[in-house]
Amino acid sequence: MTKIATDSQTAVFHIKVILAGDGTVGKTTLLHRYVFDEFITEHKMTIGMDTHTKLTRVPGLGPVKIHTWDLAGQPQWSAVRESFYLGSHAMALVFDANKPKTIQHLPEWVSECRGKAPGIPVLVVANKIDLPGKVPTDKIARWARENQFGYIETSPKTGHNVDALFAKLGTMGINFALQRNC
Repeated sequence: MTKIATDSQTAVFHIKVILAGDGTVGKTTLLHRYVFDEFITEHKMTIGMDTHTKLTRVPGLGPVKIHTWDLAGQPQWSAVRESFYLGSHAMALVFDANKPKTIQHLPEWVSECRGKAPGIPVLVVANKIDLPGKVPTDKIARWARENQFGYIETSPKTGHNVDALFAKLGTMGINFALQRNC
């Protein structure tokens, strides 16, 4: 289901952004916080994918319409996901900062996405940083830098860096689109 949050401004750019990562890392909760500024406590598994669109002000660029595709993270959806990457301008690679196992699959997610969207910019997202027992994220931040990916830490519960995450994705997506003339 697509939800559209708008205001009276007209978008200069339209950007397709992918939220990818293992199931239960908080992609849907991040997106819900961004679009509706609410924290949802109940977990409902995404079936295939879900989309939301929001007009966002990106610093230096003005209003940008960000079409976000929240992809199901469970392995059984991998065949379906591949078509969702087509036409994407930026990817948020989300992991749960409290579950080391979700970090192990990050390279696989990049390969899956870039197989259908070559060269797409990646922003690695350490999610749920407000929870106790956080894994050390310094190695992940270093891995992101070494691979020329962006890195940000977020909390959908507190709202920490959620707007900054989508502003960065908007900037990355616009730059990618302009480079590709798409």
